[in-house]
Amino acid sequence: MYCPTLSTRPTSYRQIRGFTFIELMITVAIIGILAGIAYPQYGSYVQKTRRSDGHLALMAEVQAMERCKSTRYSYANCNLSRTTSQENNYALTLVSSASTFTITATGQEDQANDTECQVMTIDQLGARTPDPDTTDCWPG
Repeated sequence: MYCPTLSTRPTSYRQIRGFTFIELMITVAIIGILAGIAYPQYGSYVQKTRRSDGHLALMAEVQAMERCKSTRYSYANCNLSRTTSQENNYALTLVSSASTFTITATGQEDQANDTECQVMTIDQLGARTPDPDTTDCWPG
């Protein structure tokens, strides 16, 4: 009489295949190495994305200052429409006189750790700091 369960049963435990502990540890190590490379790149990408929030806020305020000057004929009586960027990554400040202005965006919260572009400025002539030619702070 034929019994399939008895004939297919392994004769020893060595015939049973699965993952060994070493194979599992090698897989975990590879995943750890890949994560160690990918996470800093992700952080850098997020930081650069937050910079665009500062750029947009600065450019919107420059436009508001120009609109104000066109109606009041001076920058002296103009104010910022916002004190922070839309996503609150940058605080905005204004220094103005009758014929000049400088708007400063200062990184706050997580963006305060951006050592390269923590503070960005733009003036009535469109001059930007940090220098767009030597840094990645401003879009090309």
